[in-house]
Amino acid sequence: MKKWIQLLLFSVLIVALSYAIISNASKQKAEAKSEDIVLQTSSGEQLALPNEGSYIVNFWATYCPPCEREMPSFKAAYEILQSHTIELYAVNVEEPTRLVNQYLTKFDLPFPILLDRQGQLKESYEILTLPTTLFLQDGKVVHTVKGELTEQELLTLTQKFLY
Repeated sequence: MKKWIQLLLFSVLIVALSYAIISNASKQKAEAKSEDIVLQTSSGEQLALPNEGSYIVNFWATYCPPCEREMPSFKAAYEILQSHTIELYAVNVEEPTRLVNQYLTKFDLPFPILLDRQGQLKESYEILTLPTTLFLQDGKVVHTVKGELTEQELLTLTQKFLY
């Protein structure tokens, strides 16, 4: 009976270690890949996410109602974020530039809008749902929110993870 328990504990340990190794390798792969990705902004400039500092990346699309609802919250919070030297990047996922620019006329957004036309950044961070917001510190994801954020939630999470 003791051999059975030892075998079971050994199996659980192997599974747990395998999961930890795979999970860590996946995170390192995403962080390394994102450093090499340069995206176009909605105004036509080229921009890569920084490797240093605190910043927020929000993945969104024009067809996503929760994404549209949270845009005013991000706009309202942006000035406060800037006062704490925290940048906000809104990354449109896999939509044509013209469509995105037409959509953006509804909002007067002060933060950079990046166009992930091929979905490279989305894939590197393994984004499956929209909206998804990442809180990053020195290029590493410290917190992820899947779903819509209010201005207060955004500021509270920023204070918790990035100040």
